[in-house]
Amino acid sequence: MNGENIIITDARTGRLYRVGLAYMITGFLVFFLMGVLGFLMRAQQAGIIDFGAALFYQIMTLHGTAMPTAVLLGAMGGFAIILGKGDKVKISVPFLWSIFIIYFLGAGFVIYATLLGGFATGWTVLHPLPLRPGALPGSGGWSEITTVVAFTGVAFVAVAFLLYCIHIMVATAKAYGGITKALAWEYLFSFGKKKPQELPRAIDIIAVVVAIDGIITVLSGVFYLLPLYGILGGVITDPLDFNVVFAKNLLYIFGHTLVNLNIYLAAGLVYVTLPEYTGRPWKTSWPVVAALNSVIILVLMPAFHHVYQDFPQPLPLHIIGQIGSYGVAIPALVVTIVGGLTLIYRSGMKWTVPSILMAVGLWGWVFGGIGAVIDATIGVNNVMHNTLWVPAHFHGYYLIGATFFVWAYFYHVVARLSGFEETVASKVAAILFGLGAAGFDLMFFLSGAFSVPRRYAYHQPEWQIFALVSLPFIILIGLAVMWLGYELLANFKPSWDNTKAPTSAIG
Repeated sequence: MNGENIIITDARTGRLYRVGLAYMITGFLVFFLMGVLGFLMRAQQAGIIDFGAALFYQIMTLHGTAMPTAVLLGAMGGFAIILGKGDKVKISVPFLWSIFIIYFLGAGFVIYATLLGGFATGWTVLHPLPLRPGALPGSGGWSEITTVVAFTGVAFVAVAFLLYCIHIMVATAKAYGGITKALAWEYLFSFGKKKPQELPRAIDIIAVVVAIDGIITVLSGVFYLLPLYGILGGVITDPLDFNVVFAKNLLYIFGHTLVNLNIYLAAGLVYVTLPEYTGRPWKTSWPVVAALNSVIILVLMPAFHHVYQDFPQPLPLHIIGQIGSYGVAIPALVVTIVGGLTLIYRSGMKWTVPSILMAVGLWGWVFGGIGAVIDATIGVNNVMHNTLWVPAHFHGYYLIGATFFVWAYFYHVVARLSGFEETVASKVAAILFGLGAAGFDLMFFLSGAFSVPRRYAYHQPEWQIFALVSLPFIILIGLAVMWLGYELLANFKPSWDNTKAPTSAIG
């Protein structure tokens, strides 16, 4: 292993690392299991196996809900470590453990509702599908109690994230003497002329940005769920009392924005970790401050491009979706991606598992982001949005982007805490992880380009070739993740144990 080992100097930091490790190991294990479900879905679409439409949609619902939930959990744990270590931002470890329990219970409810209860609406739970199981072809149906359990599971996860956002915002704002100071607004609006005595770190700004949008995002989800609870409880009896398009907007503000906020948490991990491998600091310059502050508005806008197909949608929201989908790419490209590549260029970077995953993650963010911008163009969206182009761009910037960032940091922390030496095979596994993910995602893009529809349990023979070719790439991902996972699990206990030695050097 290259680089210096992590030295725990006080008990509070040790406890912070332990709760962060718990978040990340739980997220990693769920990520692997959800990947297995993804393989099964593509195998059925390839015509190799057939476990029926009902089970397919149950698996699709669980995969689409739990996979982002798992990666978000890992990102929350890693971000809590980098935000809270040191003396500046005070993170409450007991509060993080409470959030973890609520989050874990929510995930358990969703697993029960899908695998045992038969809930199979997809992660979108678009009205009226959750309340009318017979509307889903091939579904085995589910009871109202199962719907309540599923909604409650999503609500628990959302509330846990809400509490997390409130906590990191309060802690960061308190550290800098207010939210505007934590966002460096005086420095921002003076165009860099008024520089405070202590300029916030990029991760501190990200913490407040994610927290502000996270609160808005969760409230949108709550406003979507409450009327559905009302329908189930008989409080709302007239269907005209439920505005489906308005509800759909709330749903996508919740789901789409939540995933994008996850990416920014993951990017925060890169801001702190990549400099350790390049030997170059990631400075908080005016463009960085401006870009991160712009995200507060921009990240909320692209969700509307998912509602272009709904003719009652007001035209101004279509325009907002178009502008936001293009605009949100600018800070990501100019600051994080170009900034990361600038750090790497001619730095003599140490190529290790974490640095390889972060470098591939920057490429994946670009790859998926370009696909997203293309899909968000109204003329293209009218043709492509209900095809596999959509999971293609999502898996691009999320699987190859955010996921790679999060597990890069997880590997970094375990390696630096335990002091284990990574091998050539480890680096090969990291490269194969990237190659497998790229090949798998390329088949999604090609499927979308040939108008293969999304959310279909069965594919026509002419479509099956794309799913069939993707299977070896998924197997490659699985083998790479199993190798890296073996190293993580084998060294997890030493890492955990070494956080309990606050006065000793590790390694």
